[in-house]
Amino acid sequence: MITVAITDDHMMVVEGLKTMLKQVEGIQIISTYHCVNDTIDGLRDIIPQVLLLDINLPDGNGIHLCKQLKDTYKELKIIALSNYEDISFIKQIIKNGASGYLLKNTNKTELINAIKAVKNNQLFLPEKLQRLLLNDSLGKPTNSSFFIPTLTRREKEVLELIVKEYTTEEIAEKLFVTSKTVEAHRSNLIQKLGVKNVAGLVRVAIEKGLI
Repeated sequence: MITVAITDDHMMVVEGLKTMLKQVEGIQIISTYHCVNDTIDGLRDIIPQVLLLDINLPDGNGIHLCKQLKDTYKELKIIALSNYEDISFIKQIIKNGASGYLLKNTNKTELINAIKAVKNNQLFLPEKLQRLLLNDSLGKPTNSSFFIPTLTRREKEVLELIVKEYTTEEIAEKLFVTSKTVEAHRSNLIQKLGVKNVAGLVRVAIEKGLI
């Protein structure tokens, strides 16, 4: 029996995954989490063999969490969940220890194959993402280079203030949120735009017309 946990803050996604895996012989969902802290706390009590991990979470991002979890639980297999066919996301989370990457519109067969593959120490990527990575390695342009991510209203507000050179504390005060929340939004923006720092964030935001 392969034990599976799910970390995703969207209930519809969680329920969809649970429905696909319901009554699948040899696979059992043992827990679900909705944020970084839930996941960290939950894994202290029970460790699944496979974790389906959303890369964008309300209190942090799954790419960083993946590395943290792999450092702590060496045997845990992690499959990233994302809405984005983005080369930078795929490379970063695999580098951080993930064994697979699935889009959230995955089908039942692909989901089951991914879980079984990573459990057997194999890397799993859908064929479309394999082609994107291959083209990238060969220096061929990919559509992800022109990808414009969908930002939440709050992420747009934070991004606009970052571009205006507001500090974390100033953004928190203006939006009536905590500094930790601002940092989480900034981290998510950096991941969504595939950059390394705030300077890159500002550059790509302007290039993609997000502000």
